[in-house]
Amino acid sequence: MALLLRWFSRQLAPEAMAWLAAELERQRMAVDERRLALALGIAGRKVGRTDLTLDPDDELAAQRLRAGWQPRLWGTDEAARVALLIATYRGDDQPFAARIDRLCTTAEVTEHVAYLKGFAVFPAGRQLHDRAREGVRSSIGPVFEAIACHNPYPFDYFDGAAWNQMVVKCVFTGAPINSIVGLEQRRNPELLQMLRDLVSERHAAGRSVPDAVHAYIGSG
Repeated sequence: MALLLRWFSRQLAPEAMAWLAAELERQRMAVDERRLALALGIAGRKVGRTDLTLDPDDELAAQRLRAGWQPRLWGTDEAARVALLIATYRGDDQPFAARIDRLCTTAEVTEHVAYLKGFAVFPAGRQLHDRAREGVRSSIGPVFEAIACHNPYPFDYFDGAAWNQMVVKCVFTGAPINSIVGLEQRRNPELLQMLRDLVSERHAAGRSVPDAVHAYIGSG
């Protein structure tokens, strides 16, 4: 939270910063589900939708907090929504995870993407597992990529079968596999065979496969 606030203070207009600070304090004092839903819904309008502007020290601080976190790919509206949700955490993993699950169920795509990106830094990681798996099953590209790409959550929490299925789906949907955090570290024979089979099917159908996939299989 402190890191996000430091970035916000540099980038947000004074009125936007005042609004966000007030909403964060409201949730810190006592979780207000109705007000939270409202704040999450209007966050984009209040703080804007621009990329977070980070310098090398910011990137280093992010990595120290959570290896693999890539906040340079977040928008200010996404970061604000994540901050608002973190403000509701009271060391209560299950209620926090249930709150995230409810919000993901009813969110429109932009909000849903922000919540899933937040899995990179949310507490209660284990309790969020089922929702993360639901995210990678999504047929909506931005929703799938919010959890599968540039996000350390799957690397930390998915078992081998879930991990392999996610990587194969990236290839199937055209998402770049090089955007998967921990791809090299979690290389395994089953995954390589699944990718070989997919490549063979694509070639038989006269369809190409990105060079990065061939390189990954070849280096295995």
